[in-house]
Amino acid sequence: MKQIAMVMAAALLVGACGKKEPEAPPAKDQADRLSSTESLFRGVRLYHEHCAQCHGPEAQGHPDWRNPQVAAAPPLNGTGNEWKRRKQDMLAIIHIGAKRNGEPVMPAWNGRLSDQDIEDIIAWFQALWPPDVYDRWRKANAQSTLPKG
Repeated sequence: MKQIAMVMAAALLVGACGKKEPEAPPAKDQADRLSSTESLFRGVRLYHEHCAQCHGPEAQGHPDWRNPQVAAAPPLNGTGNEWKRRKQDMLAIIHIGAKRNGEPVMPAWNGRLSDQDIEDIIAWFQALWPPDVYDRWRKANAQSTLPKG
């Protein structure tokens, strides 16, 4: 909850600031991480409504998530393996759900959450990722989208 409060407080401060000084454009490396305050607020609300029961209120995951004998939700806060997934893979898992050994371990959210809802949820949990984790994810995604030749 502490991280959630920090993200929301930062978003409020940025959004509430009426007097702005000229600012430099965001660094190219961070440009795709920037999300609107509205998107982050929607993302945290939707996450708590649909995802927190399994992934934890602070996206910390279930304590047994690494145990192959247990179907437990992994952390989404940058401390697990989620950052190793391409964005299109994250979207697909949320849309179609996940199975382990043919058994469903995560429900499909397609038809229950809109594409924008899913984008907002991903934006929110990625906002929890430490900068070095996000940077590794961004670089890996940039390489995975380059044309092979």
